[in-house]
Amino acid sequence: MTDDENTPPPAPDGLGERGLRLWTDTLADLELDPDELLLLLLEEACRLADELDEMGLLLANSDLLSKGSRGQPVANPLIRELRGHRLALSRVLRQLGATRPGEDEQERLTPSQRGRKAAIARHHGARSLAPVRPIWPPRQGDAS
Repeated sequence: MTDDENTPPPAPDGLGERGLRLWTDTLADLELDPDELLLLLLEEACRLADELDEMGLLLANSDLLSKGSRGQPVANPLIRELRGHRLALSRVLRQLGATRPGEDEQERLTPSQRGRKAAIARHHGARSLAPVRPIWPPRQGDAS
């Protein structure tokens, strides 16, 4: 049996429903090369997605508040874990090359570039982000 380059690798064992869906959708949408690092990142993202589902079910079946070390009401620790897992999942997906909604391949910016762009817009207004018309060559009819 020959290995076809277009056949996606099988999903890792033990993935849940959400993890399997993320695995197949990502391989179909992003057309990843069978690079080992990318597959490890994808596997990590799938496992994080499954853990998010499990923690979400646990939180749905428990109270949002629990008792702290001194008996005071505190937020359920699962809330912090869910937030951390969501952040980790978004970072891993970003490493895989997934884009944000409305973001083109050529428009993908680093966090520093996004911050710089936002600062320019705040300081100079939204018009400062408009495409700049080239000065040269002069338009026809302009004196040179």
